[in-house]
Amino acid sequence: MKILFLLGATSRIRNFDETLTILADRGHEIRLTGRLRKGSFELPKSVQHARISGRVNPTQRVDEWRDFVDLLRGARDYVRYFNPRYAQATRLVRRAYEIAPTEFVLFCERHPWVKRHWRLTAQALALCEELVPTDPGFEAFLREERPDLVLVTPLVTFESYQTDYVKAAHRLGVPVVFIPFSWDNLTNKGLMRVRPDRVLVWNEIQRREALDLHGCPPDSVVVTGAARFDDFFARRVSTPREDFLAQFGLDPARPAVLYLGSSQLTGPNEMELVRRWAESLRAAEDEVVRTCGILVRPHPAVRSSWESVDLSDLGNVGLSLDASRGGDQELFDSIHHAHVAVGLTTSAMLEAAIVGRPVHTLLIPGFDEGQVGTIHFHYLVEAYGGLATIARDFREHHLQLRAVLRGEPASSTRSRAFAEHFLRPHGAERLVSPILAAEIERAAALVKRPQATSPLYPPLRRALHRWLVRRRTFRRAAVDATVIGTSLSLRPVKTALEEIQHGAAPVFVGPWGDSIANELLYWIPFVRWIAATYDLPPERLIVLSRGGLREWYGSIAHRFLDAQTLFSEAELDHWVRRTVPQSEQDPKQAVMSPFDAEIVERAARTFDLSEHQVLHPFLLFRTMRRLRSDRALEQLRDLLRHERLDWSVAASGDGLPRSSVAVSAAFTAALPFTPENQQLLTELIAQVSAEEEVVRVDGLPLPKQMQALARVRAFVGGYGDLAILAAFCGTPATVYHSERLPDDQLDRLQAAAAGGWGTVTVERARRFKRVHLPATAHI
Repeated sequence: MKILFLLGATSRIRNFDETLTILADRGHEIRLTGRLRKGSFELPKSVQHARISGRVNPTQRVDEWRDFVDLLRGARDYVRYFNPRYAQATRLVRRAYEIAPTEFVLFCERHPWVKRHWRLTAQALALCEELVPTDPGFEAFLREERPDLVLVTPLVTFESYQTDYVKAAHRLGVPVVFIPFSWDNLTNKGLMRVRPDRVLVWNEIQRREALDLHGCPPDSVVVTGAARFDDFFARRVSTPREDFLAQFGLDPARPAVLYLGSSQLTGPNEMELVRRWAESLRAAEDEVVRTCGILVRPHPAVRSSWESVDLSDLGNVGLSLDASRGGDQELFDSIHHAHVAVGLTTSAMLEAAIVGRPVHTLLIPGFDEGQVGTIHFHYLVEAYGGLATIARDFREHHLQLRAVLRGEPASSTRSRAFAEHFLRPHGAERLVSPILAAEIERAAALVKRPQATSPLYPPLRRALHRWLVRRRTFRRAAVDATVIGTSLSLRPVKTALEEIQHGAAPVFVGPWGDSIANELLYWIPFVRWIAATYDLPPERLIVLSRGGLREWYGSIAHRFLDAQTLFSEAELDHWVRRTVPQSEQDPKQAVMSPFDAEIVERAARTFDLSEHQVLHPFLLFRTMRRLRSDRALEQLRDLLRHERLDWSVAASGDGLPRSSVAVSAAFTAALPFTPENQQLLTELIAQVSAEEEVVRVDGLPLPKQMQALARVRAFVGGYGDLAILAAFCGTPATVYHSERLPDDQLDRLQAAAAGGWGTVTVERARRFKRVHLPATAHI
């Protein structure tokens, strides 16, 4: 028998390697397929077998439906979150809102009946899915492979192309099996838009999810257990407790608490929580709790961000940075030698249950939406008697720890019972991989005929396609008549934008790695123009900025990521010292710097994207260089759409009277340090302070600077980033310079003022006599 396994990413192979080996040993040929990773498709050593091979599979449709399936499927995925079961799952609902097609989201907001009658809407969209034909490209791939069985995972991601493979397999009469690889696969993403013949789940909870949330027939869902944990069940401790804890500088004479870190999605500000949590332990009333050892194990996906974290001032604290995505020996030993495992929500808690250690979780306001705002978290505390003990404040947590930190680390009956029911429902001592392999073989024996098309479908299909085409034609953006659309020298820029326009994958906007002034004055207006001209909806765009703020991008994109959170402080220093600002790079190369490529790679892992495109700043800088060379920078005005900051941001600046004036004594590139400029700034601030209520913005965090600048009536200082930020906030600025200003910036500021920005009055430093401020606050 030949098995074709569509995995999306080779990193998921580890969840099934033992099962795959069993099948290969039984004589089955296995082909593992997915997308390229860093230009290659390599199988891990765990599945090196004569009967196991791999290759890249197509990931995009090639037919006339290519531009429409994501809209239909995105709308259907969004509707699932109208189900009352998701009423409290605010984190999941918000993510679905950010990803869903904008026009459908707006349609739902304008027509409340859609949410009230969500089942009817879902049925209508399910019918649309039935009308969408199989794609000839995906079908040709299956015909070429000639499998006897198709396995697929994860299938339910929002951007999954695997739906079309399931549809093509049905058309060809090939049995299809879906194997969820994680405990939250069926609740926190999209739907099984085309149901497979079999769904092999971990436990009865996932079985109910498949039936209730995805509409699978009861006889198509089989409980096997979680094969990915077979290796962990078999592990035994490899290092004596004293030697293991000594690696992290922990006192083996004291009880140990292990903190298991979560993914960025669950715990985006987890470093702050861990610091507060550890400090609370050191201030606990109970001596055993106060002096316990603390070992922090960050989530593997974000461990690099922890490399610069220092908790040594708290004493008897260690940081484990050797975490891997698999259930490795280091994790087993960490759990085994700890008295208790603590965390938010992470699959490592399941490994703690296997080892038999008590599991505790914290529900701390401000850090808990990744828990209470999901569905799978509640399984930890409710299913099969519950695994995790909840504390809603640190004091309650200390009382709970006091009971488990006395004596030697002990096995928890509660944890072991949960592990058996949740991970090995056929028996704690029974391996799951052979069970899963047997069910895969059983599914291959299904008698299945090629799926015929209803005679009613062709006319309905044509009608649906005509409607979608008319809709696209009606809302298609205007033809690009700017210099980018008409200049032969800028054809590479136009080609890159058209490739993004015709694609369907999420688009990373950035990463931006230049000045704040250029980001606000050029990059964001350029992206806004591109989005409008090339019809890029905000749900496709993911902004990557290095230190910029989400509020700056407004409604351009639904998702935002500060690239700095993907790196440790040491890593950032390493990269920044080796990377020149983007405006100084050669945009003719039309390639990303190694740093930018690394940012995009890490961001793709953070958002779990199987495919993505990049709208990179070199497109802007290449365009500007060409226009500057042609002495035609005035044409840049056609490529920029300036909008000022949303005024709702100013509301957060409460406490600052609108009559106050923001001042800065910072030197800038346009007003560098010289004795004369230092004297100018001293006199300038003294003069303003004598007549106005002054707010010093130097040294404030960027969000606070923005809030202040959005609130005050004027800004005074040197020409630079703060001056541009003030204007972007709608605040008029009077600024000074002694050096030549960048080409075209004054013209751009004047154009931006017409779009609602504050006016910027620029004066030469040597001509300063008296500052003149606007008489009234901006509105």
